[in-house]
Amino acid sequence: MTRRSSLTVRFMLWICRCWTLWLPRTFRAEYGRELLVDLEHSLREAHERGGIPPILAAGITTLWDITRRVPRERLADRRARAREATPATVHPGRRNRMSGGGREIMTNLIREVRLAVRALALRPGFTIVAVATLALGIGANVALFAVVNAILIRPLPFPESDRVVVIRHHAPGIDLPNLNNSSGTIRLYRENAQPFSALAAYTNAQRNLTGGEEPARIRLLQVTADFFDVLSVQPRLGRPFTSADTQREAAPVAILTHAGWSGRFGSDPGVTGRTVELDGVPTQIVGVLPPSFSSWAPETAALVPLYVDPAGDFGTFGLELVARLNTGAELESARGHVRDLQARLPEMFGDLTPEFLDEIGWSTSVERLRDIMTRNVRSPLWIVLGTVGFVLLIACANVANLFLVRAEARRKETAIRAALGASRRRLTAGFLSESITLGIAGGALGVLLAALGIDLLVSKGAVDLPRLSEVHLDATVLAFSGILSLLVGLAFGFLPLTRAFPGSVAGGLAGAGRRTTAGPETHRTRDALVAGQLAIAVVLLVGSGLVLRSFTRLRAVEPGFDAEGILLVGLSYGSGSDLAEASRFYRQVKDRVATLPGVEKVGVTSGFPFSEGSVNGGSFYIESRPRGEDEIPPVTMYKPVCHDYFEALRMPLLEGRTMQASDGEERRALVWVNQTFANAFLDGEAIGERIRFEEPEEGQEEQEEEDWARITGVVGDVREFGLDEEVRPMVYLPLIVGNWGYPELDRMYLTIRSDRDLAGLAPSVRRVVREVDPRVPVLASRTLEEALARSMADMAYTMVLIVVAASVALLLGAVGLFGVVSYVVGQRTREIGIRVALGARGEDVVGLFLRQALRVTAVGAVLGLGGAFALSRVMRAILFEVSATDPFTFVAAPVLLVGVALFATWLPARRATLVDPLRALDSE
Repeated sequence: MTRRSSLTVRFMLWICRCWTLWLPRTFRAEYGRELLVDLEHSLREAHERGGIPPILAAGITTLWDITRRVPRERLADRRARAREATPATVHPGRRNRMSGGGREIMTNLIREVRLAVRALALRPGFTIVAVATLALGIGANVALFAVVNAILIRPLPFPESDRVVVIRHHAPGIDLPNLNNSSGTIRLYRENAQPFSALAAYTNAQRNLTGGEEPARIRLLQVTADFFDVLSVQPRLGRPFTSADTQREAAPVAILTHAGWSGRFGSDPGVTGRTVELDGVPTQIVGVLPPSFSSWAPETAALVPLYVDPAGDFGTFGLELVARLNTGAELESARGHVRDLQARLPEMFGDLTPEFLDEIGWSTSVERLRDIMTRNVRSPLWIVLGTVGFVLLIACANVANLFLVRAEARRKETAIRAALGASRRRLTAGFLSESITLGIAGGALGVLLAALGIDLLVSKGAVDLPRLSEVHLDATVLAFSGILSLLVGLAFGFLPLTRAFPGSVAGGLAGAGRRTTAGPETHRTRDALVAGQLAIAVVLLVGSGLVLRSFTRLRAVEPGFDAEGILLVGLSYGSGSDLAEASRFYRQVKDRVATLPGVEKVGVTSGFPFSEGSVNGGSFYIESRPRGEDEIPPVTMYKPVCHDYFEALRMPLLEGRTMQASDGEERRALVWVNQTFANAFLDGEAIGERIRFEEPEEGQEEQEEEDWARITGVVGDVREFGLDEEVRPMVYLPLIVGNWGYPELDRMYLTIRSDRDLAGLAPSVRRVVREVDPRVPVLASRTLEEALARSMADMAYTMVLIVVAASVALLLGAVGLFGVVSYVVGQRTREIGIRVALGARGEDVVGLFLRQALRVTAVGAVLGLGGAFALSRVMRAILFEVSATDPFTFVAAPVLLVGVALFATWLPARRATLVDPLRALDSE
């Protein structure tokens, strides 16, 4: 456990130990120690799951449990004491007084609340500003906590979901940082599954569903029979898969997800036993999964059996492997077990050697399923939640400053009440009741704002946020809002108490009777609050500046194509189809679409840039550069395309010639490569070189000339996998290339360039497809510009939230400084009048306040820059081509802050120059 995690655990233990003081003494004596021991155990388990954030989440959950238990245990304790008291030992009058104690406490509480509400109602301006400020801060925190809770904290909706892990492999030495599993590695783990109670393989797939009014392309999961044991999920209707269902020659069956059942089949309870067609194969529906499964795979419509060869070789890696830890098994021990098993790979597979595994950097990882699902969004979400937490701190500082001013104004009232016999405890209760009432009112309004914010976050959320549909105001979020409102009320309510009570009654009455400038302690307190606000604002400004510059850099990246005016339309001929037949269909549709009005060029591809389409990768061989026996073959990505694809996307042709229609029709073995491929493997001289993807058998090279493909052209680089991803070597294959076994043409995309309205073009394309083959489903169409924007959605989402939070922080900081200067101007009216009477000019008076504000701003800026530098390591996870200590941002942020702070100071300072000396002195 790291030092920071250890401190966090101790801090949460201390908070919870203090919180237990609300529980009855008898309950604490009997269960207190056990409760704290269990809490410490859960906090340390939370640390093992992910560090500080889960520790805080576990602590907040415990605080909420204690809070809910307090009234119940106090009531039970009072009843127990009442039962123990008999008429012989307790006088009836005494019993009445004891039972009246609770009523007295409740009466006092109601009275204090009524007095607080009355006092706040008498100052509506102060109350509205304070409640609105708190509501803004609390609402933002509650909304973001709802997102973080649903995505990062709340367990997956499976029994003991933290025991479900994912096993993966890594081979960075051949540019494959993430590998899934092959049938061979699955066999290895199944034969040596000591830490696991069940293991299951699965993979994503898509199939054409026919038999209804319209054919549809649906998402599937192919799973092994023990998949349901791993997740501990059983169908709500029908049965799960059996081992017989996953055999190679088994009758096709399927299990619908709840989304697939309610969408396509109208929640028909008699759907089990019904037969549908998946890619033309009759398939019987044998079950329906519960809604909880959809949180993991929300777009999946059905599950189908997956066959895994029980005697499989090391082979091709394309299967995910999930496992359930045995009861009592630790994640770290499972990781060690899987690492130790890698030494057996050369024994199981004779073509592997330890030297080869070392050369490719072979390694394994075992991670919790939830961590895998949230890996890409964990850092951005915690950063955004921390950002709005800073906004709440600024809001609390603003309200604390208002309370401090109000406490100064109420010194006479406080002195009079003390003279009439009010105790310090009673006066403190009065102040705290007001602050807590404001905190609760701000929290209530904040929850309403959070409800609106959650709707906005969900509807406008990043497309890749997992479990986004589960974000809502549940009991945990409401408990968080309640505890946060209470803590906020206490936080800004305690500070003014230091200035609310005079040293003596006489001194308080005497001091309160004069209108004088506040003392140096009050000035220092207010200046410290403002400096703290400005420091936090600088931290947020630096963070937002870094993200904004990062997003700007991302948008400036050249994608390698022209996205404007491109409509993408997906077609699915179905898996298992003859390649020549499928190719003929796509070409026929392409030729007909090309004749539509306004269409300039039409290309066909298995995967357009930034899409989830089919882009495969594998090792290959270069004829002119034979590979040594122990040498690792190079790896490239490849995908089939049709002629006019390069022209439709306006990809530049750097060398050679472009692709022609005859290149596919004549089945000539020709390929095109990108510039990265040519530079990486052929020193930029690629034209005329020949490559193949299958390793030639010894002595067969001369007899299989058709298996070698000649590089005919070199095109410009395209960032296929995202603007923030490096360009990878790419080979473009015509739809038919000799005997090459590239992926099935089950799903392809038309890339249509047009100068017309793209949305209006989509119905015409659908009509063409129906005319060619009405059985083929048309996938949802979109523009390439939409796909480009979607690839930047995550960073844009984070950027908008952080920039908005920083803007609010800057505004609140400026408002806080404005309020302090305005108050000081009002308090120093007499001094200003004297200065003006003695000949001070307006600019001298303004300069007086500007110098004071500049000192406070400078302190805040320096502290903020230090805090921003300390937090820069956190920001690295979400930045693109921008240093976390970017000099421009670290200079621009304080400059902007100083400019806004000076403007916020100049407005009230200018009003000071309008003071009439005679009226100022006369008013005193």
